Amino acid sequence: MAKLKKFDFHYTPTGTGVISGPAVLQQTEDAINEIGEYADNASDNSEEALNIAKEARATAQTANSTSSNALAEANAANEKVETLKQVVDDWDDDIQEAVAASKSAVDASTSAVNTANSAQSTANEAKASAQESAANAQTAANNAAQAVQTAETAQQAAETAQGNAESALTSATTAQTAAENAEAKAIEAANSAYCVRVIDQELSISQTITTADLKPQGNIKVGDTVVGIDGRMFTIASMSEDGTTAVLSSTYVDLTPNVSYSAAQQLTDAEQQTARNNIGFINGVNAWADDNFNQRTDDYLCPILEELILENGGTQQEIDDIKNSENSGEAS
Repeated sequence: MAKLKKFDFHYTPTGTGVISGPAVLQQTEDAINEIGEYADNASDNSEEALNIAKEARATAQTANSTSSNALAEANAANEKVETLKQVVDDWDDDIQEAVAASKSAVDASTSAVNTANSAQSTANEAKASAQESAANAQTAANNAAQAVQTAETAQQAAETAQGNAESALTSATTAQTAAENAEAKAIEAANSAYCVRVIDQELSISQTITTADLKPQGNIKVGDTVVGIDGRMFTIASMSEDGTTAVLSSTYVDLTPNVSYSAAQQLTDAEQQTARNNIGFINGVNAWADDNFNQRTDDYLCPILEELILENGGTQQEIDDIKNSENSGEAS
């Protein structure tokens, strides 16, 4: 009844309850077309169902044949099983004997395995002991070799230390000798070095002067330079045996063109101090006793003397030769 309801055909009027002729024809054609389509589908489905039924029948027939064959084979197999059972029953005694023999063999094998395991354990222990002994022997050999190496190193260090000590002693002896020689040379150079000295008086050729009037004092000798307040620069030509008097050279250099030693200057103490500071000379009236007076006098007078030599016809080469001669005398 549900399928018949699908084909419960009726016309569908418009909203006013009427329907036109063309609409009736259209709706009728649509209904007939749907019925035809459904009939076609039903025919197709019937043919498909028929084909499936045929295939099912063929499958059933094949299964029936197969089951018959299987039954026959099962019967044949059952007969073979009965025969095999009889054979197995006949073999049972032989199998029991074989099982007993196999059990005895298994017991013997187990005992042999246990014995082998024990022997293997003993062998492993012996091997471990041997390896430990070999390791201990190798350690002892290494310690011995290291001890020999340490002893050789210590011996070499001792020999090196002895050599260094001998070298140090030789160097110390050499240094001491060199120091003594240097001290002697220094004393000799100090005694033989020429010095520039000043005196508070006018000087003349070959004049005899009292060495106590010279400044600075100490190590007065022939060859020293003496500058008087008149600007004349002499050298000491000779000295008395007791060193209290000295005779000046027969020639001199006149320094008055550039340096004045006149005692008639009228300068205040502050002006004199300023003048000394300006020329970098010695400060204060007590500077003559300064231990560094010789060096400071040289530093002050030597540039002045060099300038005077150049202005009076001398050359720089002559000045350098004098310096080199003095330095060579000090070094010797």
